[in-house]
Amino acid sequence: MRSRGGFRVLQRLRRAAICAAGGPGTGLGGPGTGLGGPGTGPAGPGACRRLSGSVNVFNREMKKRQKDWAASLQDGQQYDYLRDEVGSRVADRVYDIARTFPLALDIGAGKSHIAQHLTEEVVERLLLTDVSQQALRQRRRTPMATRCVVADEEFLPFQENSFDLVVSSLSLHWINDLPGALKQIHQVLKPDGVFIGAMVGGETLYELRCSLQLAETEREGGFSPHVSPFTAVTDLGNLLGRAGFTMLTVDVDDVQVHYPGIMEVMTDLQGTDRQAAAIRLTRKS
Repeated sequence: MRSRGGFRVLQRLRRAAICAAGGPGTGLGGPGTGLGGPGTGPAGPGACRRLSGSVNVFNREMKKRQKDWAASLQDGQQYDYLRDEVGSRVADRVYDIARTFPLALDIGAGKSHIAQHLTEEVVERLLLTDVSQQALRQRRRTPMATRCVVADEEFLPFQENSFDLVVSSLSLHWINDLPGALKQIHQVLKPDGVFIGAMVGGETLYELRCSLQLAETEREGGFSPHVSPFTAVTDLGNLLGRAGFTMLTVDVDDVQVHYPGIMEVMTDLQGTDRQAAAIRLTRKS
């Protein structure tokens, strides 16, 4: 990890390793598999379904523009250190499972931060999805066969019981309807499929959040939430259980990055497309 000394920012990761249980699988490659290739049909019913009662917290169109902008940076590789590190940790969890996955799905793949750490002995074929086409164009070379699909993480365009493995790294915390997204992931997994994901947790950027609140309160007499809300680790187990997952494992990794000042923090957040994208930020007094 990159160490800059001075301003410390805590990146608290919530990583979930889940074995899914579901109905009978249908396999892939025939009509109606929902992969969008020749001879395949549309996505199955419910593939783009959102749970009722969800409230939009994030502006998904703004997040797409932020990811496109970050992917277009000529020096963008210098900001990939955190996503590469977390991607390697997710890949390590895949290697911990003693089996080969014929077909895997990477949700929010970006520049293939997970795929670059995998081999074809573990994953034979990999489907990379991301809301940003620009990010997928910047993907790294991988040893296994890959295909790219531009798709929103909130609406997976795939048939049920399609994938042996689903992975995701630092993407699901921007989801408005996380319970609905987890349910869709469970649906596209085969009965013995596995989901391994990592997302930033509730205490991430705690120092930055406090600094901004104290400074704005002192100058303005109140503050607005400049750091987007994150899911608490205590809630993830319940959300995964409600989505239908079994054999749940949820753990926490702390990654500390040191910066000389707050401007360097802001620059890194922009370069990694992790700046705030919350809707209707209101000032409190």
